[in-house]
Amino acid sequence: MRRYGPLIAVPGALAIGDPGRHHLRLTPDAVIIRDGSEGRGVLAWDAIERVTLDVPTTRFRLPGLVSTVVIGAVTVVTADMLDLDPDDGSVELIVDGESTTTPLSRHHVGGYWAPTVDGAHRLLTHLIRTPAQRALLEHPEPLIDIAAKLARSGADVGG
Repeated sequence: MRRYGPLIAVPGALAIGDPGRHHLRLTPDAVIIRDGSEGRGVLAWDAIERVTLDVPTTRFRLPGLVSTVVIGAVTVVTADMLDLDPDDGSVELIVDGESTTTPLSRHHVGGYWAPTVDGAHRLLTHLIRTPAQRALLEHPEPLIDIAAKLARSGADVGG
């Protein structure tokens, strides 16, 4: 499994958010709203006008590493497993002119590096505007590379 910020490659699709909890699953044919393995809704790409992620972000480049180290150190000191599941963010979908907001679970405590979220937004916008490119969702690893390039180019320009 390959992951970059809120994006993760899963078999035959690109997931946004934690695939074990609330997430979106992008397939060539549709966007599926899921809670773990349970489907909560299927949206046709042609009906989707915009997707906006609302998740905590940070300007620090490796937020998952820091949160893992800190949680590990606290766990060793307290000799107890802490229940520190990250709080859910959300995702707003504009579908046929109607706004829908749904929970979006995160992979780790702390925010995502801000450019990774910007890269995810740019990739989503591209997939919405360019139907022919959605076929790439069958093999999502290259899309994660594209989102990473978009994130880095945005970080170089704006950050």
